[in-house]
Amino acid sequence: MPADEATKVGHEDPAWTVPGRAVVVAVDGSRQNRAAIEWAADTAVGSDRPLTLLHVLDGSEIPLPFHRMEPDDTLGRRLLAAVAETVHSAHPEAHVLEELGIGRLEDTLVTRSAAQSAVVVGRRGHGTFLRLLIGSTSLKVCGRARVPVVVVPQDWDSRAHRREPVVVGVDHRDVQGEALLYAFLEAQRRGVTLIAAHGRELPARDWDQDPPPEFSAVEAAEQASPEALARVVAPFRDRFNDVHVELLHGHEHPLTVLLDRTGPAQLLVLGRHGSRDRRGSFPFGSVAQAALHYAEVPVAVVPPTARPVKETHGNLM
Repeated sequence: MPADEATKVGHEDPAWTVPGRAVVVAVDGSRQNRAAIEWAADTAVGSDRPLTLLHVLDGSEIPLPFHRMEPDDTLGRRLLAAVAETVHSAHPEAHVLEELGIGRLEDTLVTRSAAQSAVVVGRRGHGTFLRLLIGSTSLKVCGRARVPVVVVPQDWDSRAHRREPVVVGVDHRDVQGEALLYAFLEAQRRGVTLIAAHGRELPARDWDQDPPPEFSAVEAAEQASPEALARVVAPFRDRFNDVHVELLHGHEHPLTVLLDRTGPAQLLVLGRHGSRDRRGSFPFGSVAQAALHYAEVPVAVVPPTARPVKETHGNLM
């Protein structure tokens, strides 16, 4: 991590901010995977972090111990070696690590990224005129990972968007501010503007016919006001005083604000709330799910900090 960025990392920041932790990217050998690998490599080099190329063999399809693993092992390692060579051609200074795992893909990605800086996955598109849809594996990793997860569209070209801003969706419930921290760090490292955006669509009311709103509704509206947005962002503006910040508060649906009102962007950052369902995974709100499905830029989903969880571990070879 460059010295100027290292000064922005505080003692109480999440573990994924620690210098030297790797950017992990899922490698599957497909053409659609190339944009994710390039995004991960560019980010790893730019933040002075190692890049871990992780290829996972699906253990559920291998009847161990009766199946010989050598052919699968060999193909996987050949794939990793070829991808590492491609990365080094574009980024000679990159520190590239190769890992071959076995197990369910989402489990292995969650486990192997837990002590790293971020995990990057690809997303396939569905035609020129349709928005991009996220796969079930990517969605599960976004919901369970202990580090930021970045979902990169298959046709994304980072070089064409280097001067565009980073956008972060601000929610008054995200009191720990991990999404804001990640967004400020990325904007600072990339030398671009950060747009902190919030939207709230309030239904029209006929005050002669309808009763006044409950206090909770009034309180929610105040929390979603432009002044509230400024208050939430203020501590980070003070800390990252070299980052140019724009505040965008819209009276439309939050998804409209994030995807349409903010304009072109190179990264959309969303926070993940810490409540759990009975299965131990993290449910998404409707805005986050929709953004993951429809955003045409890389989307980073940043988890809350304190959340002990028992994970199903994939095996490394």
